[in-house]
Amino acid sequence: MSQYILVVDDHFAVRLFIQRALEESGYNVKAVASGSECLSVATSVQRPSLILLDQSMPGMTGLQVLSRLVQDDQARHIPVIMISAEDDLETAARRFGVRDILSKPLDLGVLLKAIEVAFEDDGWNKVIAE
Repeated sequence: MSQYILVVDDHFAVRLFIQRALEESGYNVKAVASGSECLSVATSVQRPSLILLDQSMPGMTGLQVLSRLVQDDQARHIPVIMISAEDDLETAARRFGVRDILSKPLDLGVLLKAIEVAFEDDGWNKVIAE
């Protein structure tokens, strides 16, 4: 099972931008549009190695997704980096063990560094897509 990054954002253009940027940087990426899709993938047999999670999504917010992830014995160990335009998210997100919080509009250099740090912290190496 190869390691990969799961991108979760309800805006197609944002998902596509992040997915392409990460793939060009050598990461394996899967992108989904909702919190429920995220939970389905995160609790599946082929769990992601890292989740990039948008906060503002219809149906289920990023914080609601986080609260459900920490209830699953396997998914709770997946590092999560939240992406949000909201300023008051940090305290609540940190309570659920979020690895980092990045602001929108997203700075690609900051995103790539945050991913690198998250993988280094957990002893993972990125898998180069061939």
